[in-house]
Amino acid sequence: MPLVSDWLMRINSKAVAMTVFVAAAMLIITACTRKPVMAHAQFVNMPSHGWQQDLPLAFTPIYDDSTLNCDLMLTIRHDNSYSYRNLSMTVDIIAADSTVNRQQVNMPLADEYGNWTGGGFGALYQASVFIARGLSPSQASRVIVWQTMADCDTLTGLVNMGLTVFPSH
Repeated sequence: MPLVSDWLMRINSKAVAMTVFVAAAMLIITACTRKPVMAHAQFVNMPSHGWQQDLPLAFTPIYDDSTLNCDLMLTIRHDNSYSYRNLSMTVDIIAADSTVNRQQVNMPLADEYGNWTGGGFGALYQASVFIARGLSPSQASRVIVWQTMADCDTLTGLVNMGLTVFPSH
Protein backbone atom coordinates (compact mmCIF):
# COMPACT_ATOMS: atom_id res chain seq x y z
CA MET A 1 0.00 0.00 0.00
CA PRO A 2 2.82 2.47 0.46
CA LEU A 3 3.22 2.55 -3.33
CA VAL A 4 -0.37 3.77 -3.87
CA SER A 5 -0.10 6.49 -1.22
CA ASP A 6 3.25 7.67 -2.67
CA TRP A 7 1.69 7.74 -6.13
CA LEU A 8 -1.33 9.76 -4.87
CA MET A 9 0.99 12.14 -3.05
CA ARG A 10 3.01 12.73 -6.25
CA ILE A 11 -0.18 13.29 -8.29
CA ASN A 12 -1.53 15.74 -5.70
CA SER A 13 1.73 17.67 -5.49
CA LYS A 14 1.98 17.82 -9.30
CA ALA A 15 -1.65 18.95 -9.54
CA VAL A 16 -1.09 21.64 -6.92
CA ALA A 17 2.12 22.78 -8.62
CA MET A 18 0.36 22.90 -12.02
CA THR A 19 -2.59 24.84 -10.57
CA VAL A 20 -0.26 27.35 -8.93
CA PHE A 21 1.71 27.71 -12.18
CA VAL A 22 -1.44 28.29 -14.30
CA ALA A 23 -2.85 30.78 -11.78
CA ALA A 24 0.44 32.72 -11.68
CA ALA A 25 0.68 32.76 -15.48
CA MET A 26 -2.89 34.06 -15.79
CA LEU A 27 -2.22 36.75 -13.20
CA ILE A 28 0.92 37.91 -15.02
CA ILE A 29 -0.80 37.92 -18.43
CA THR A 30 -3.78 39.83 -17.06
CA ALA A 31 -1.55 42.37 -15.34
CA CYS A 32 0.46 42.99 -18.50
CA THR A 33 -2.44 43.53 -20.88
CA ARG A 34 -3.35 47.11 -21.65
CA LYS A 35 -6.66 48.31 -20.33
CA PRO A 36 -9.03 49.68 -22.98
CA VAL A 37 -8.86 53.42 -23.48
CA MET A 38 -12.26 55.01 -23.06
CA ALA A 39 -13.80 58.02 -24.72
CA HIS A 40 -14.40 60.94 -22.37
CA ALA A 41 -17.13 63.55 -22.86
CA GLN A 42 -17.74 66.73 -20.94
CA PHE A 43 -20.67 69.07 -21.49
CA VAL A 44 -21.30 72.64 -20.41
CA ASN A 45 -24.74 74.19 -20.24
CA MET A 46 -25.37 77.31 -22.28
CA PRO A 47 -26.29 80.45 -20.36
CA SER A 48 -30.06 80.85 -20.04
CA HIS A 49 -29.90 84.27 -21.72
CA GLY A 50 -28.05 82.80 -24.74
CA TRP A 51 -24.49 82.34 -25.98
CA GLN A 52 -22.84 85.70 -26.55
CA GLN A 53 -20.08 86.14 -29.12
CA ASP A 54 -17.70 87.57 -26.54
CA LEU A 55 -18.14 84.68 -24.05
CA PRO A 56 -16.21 81.57 -25.14
CA LEU A 57 -16.77 78.05 -23.85
CA ALA A 58 -13.65 76.39 -22.42
CA PHE A 59 -12.87 72.68 -22.21
CA THR A 60 -9.95 70.76 -20.73
CA PRO A 61 -9.73 67.38 -22.51
CA ILE A 62 -9.44 64.26 -20.36
CA TYR A 63 -7.06 61.54 -21.56
CA ASP A 64 -6.81 57.96 -20.28
CA ASP A 65 -3.37 57.43 -21.78
CA SER A 66 -0.93 60.26 -22.47
CA THR A 67 0.97 58.14 -25.01
CA LEU A 68 -1.96 57.64 -27.42
CA ASN A 69 -3.17 60.01 -30.09
CA CYS A 70 -6.79 61.11 -29.90
CA ASP A 71 -9.61 62.60 -31.95
CA LEU A 72 -11.66 65.53 -30.68
CA MET A 73 -15.35 66.04 -31.44
CA LEU A 74 -17.71 68.89 -30.57
CA THR A 75 -21.37 68.12 -29.93
CA ILE A 76 -24.17 70.66 -29.73
CA ARG A 77 -27.64 70.09 -28.32
CA HIS A 78 -30.40 72.48 -29.30
CA ASP A 79 -34.16 72.76 -29.23
CA ASN A 80 -36.79 73.93 -31.74
CA SER A 81 -36.30 77.57 -30.78
CA TYR A 82 -32.87 77.70 -32.46
CA SER A 83 -33.34 80.07 -35.41
CA TYR A 84 -30.59 79.08 -37.84
CA ARG A 85 -29.69 76.20 -40.17
CA ASN A 86 -26.10 76.06 -38.96
CA LEU A 87 -23.75 77.06 -36.19
CA SER A 88 -20.53 78.92 -37.03
CA MET A 89 -17.73 78.75 -34.51
CA THR A 90 -14.07 79.56 -34.07
CA VAL A 91 -12.27 76.75 -32.28
CA ASP A 92 -8.88 77.27 -30.63
CA ILE A 93 -7.01 74.08 -29.77
CA ILE A 94 -4.26 75.11 -27.39
CA ALA A 95 -1.19 72.92 -26.96
CA ALA A 96 0.79 72.44 -23.76
CA ASP A 97 3.47 74.80 -25.12
CA SER A 98 0.73 77.48 -25.65
CA THR A 99 0.69 77.29 -29.44
CA VAL A 100 -2.81 77.80 -30.83
CA ASN A 101 -4.37 75.90 -33.70
CA ARG A 102 -7.32 78.09 -34.74
CA GLN A 103 -9.98 76.87 -37.13
CA GLN A 104 -13.37 77.94 -38.38
CA VAL A 105 -16.04 75.28 -37.91
CA ASN A 106 -19.44 75.36 -39.58
CA MET A 107 -21.83 72.79 -38.13
CA PRO A 108 -24.98 72.22 -40.23
CA LEU A 109 -28.04 71.65 -38.04
CA ALA A 110 -30.89 71.70 -40.57
CA ASP A 111 -31.40 70.92 -44.26
CA GLU A 112 -32.54 73.48 -46.87
CA TYR A 113 -36.19 72.82 -45.91
CA GLY A 114 -35.62 73.56 -42.23
CA ASN A 115 -35.68 69.94 -41.04
CA TRP A 116 -33.28 69.24 -38.19
CA THR A 117 -30.55 66.85 -39.36
CA GLY A 118 -29.16 65.77 -36.01
CA GLY A 119 -30.34 62.91 -33.91
CA GLY A 120 -32.47 63.26 -30.88
CA PHE A 121 -35.82 62.64 -29.31
CA GLY A 122 -38.37 64.83 -27.63
CA ALA A 123 -37.59 68.51 -27.80
CA LEU A 124 -33.80 68.18 -28.08
CA TYR A 125 -31.64 67.58 -31.14
CA GLN A 126 -27.94 66.74 -31.21
CA ALA A 127 -25.29 67.21 -33.89
CA SER A 128 -21.55 66.53 -33.79
CA VAL A 129 -18.46 67.42 -35.79
CA PHE A 130 -14.84 66.27 -35.48
CA ILE A 131 -12.50 69.20 -34.91
CA ALA A 132 -9.19 67.31 -34.77
CA ARG A 133 -7.85 63.86 -35.51
CA GLY A 134 -4.66 62.14 -34.39
CA LEU A 135 -3.49 64.68 -31.83
CA SER A 136 -1.28 63.81 -28.92
CA PRO A 137 -2.51 65.02 -25.52
CA SER A 138 0.22 67.67 -25.47
CA GLN A 139 -1.17 69.11 -28.73
CA ALA A 140 -4.59 69.68 -27.16
CA SER A 141 -4.45 70.66 -23.51
CA ARG A 142 -7.32 73.19 -23.81
CA VAL A 143 -10.11 73.83 -26.31
CA ILE A 144 -11.80 77.23 -26.50
CA VAL A 145 -14.96 77.68 -28.61
CA TRP A 146 -16.41 81.02 -29.75
CA GLN A 147 -19.70 81.44 -31.58
CA THR A 148 -19.19 83.50 -34.72
CA MET A 149 -22.65 83.76 -36.27
CA ALA A 150 -22.89 86.80 -38.53
CA ASP A 151 -25.21 89.54 -37.31
CA CYS A 152 -26.04 87.69 -34.09
CA ASP A 153 -24.51 88.82 -30.83
CA THR A 154 -26.42 86.28 -28.71
CA LEU A 155 -27.62 82.84 -29.82
CA THR A 156 -30.65 81.31 -28.14
CA GLY A 157 -32.05 77.83 -28.51
CA LEU A 158 -28.77 76.10 -27.73
CA VAL A 159 -28.96 73.89 -24.64
CA ASN A 160 -25.40 72.65 -24.13
CA MET A 161 -22.14 71.87 -25.89
CA GLY A 162 -19.73 69.05 -25.28
CA LEU A 163 -16.22 67.95 -26.14
CA THR A 164 -15.55 64.23 -26.59
CA VAL A 165 -12.06 62.72 -26.70
CA PHE A 166 -11.74 59.40 -28.59
CA PRO A 167 -8.63 57.24 -28.99
CA SER A 168 -7.43 57.43 -32.62
CA HIS A 169 -7.48 54.23 -34.63
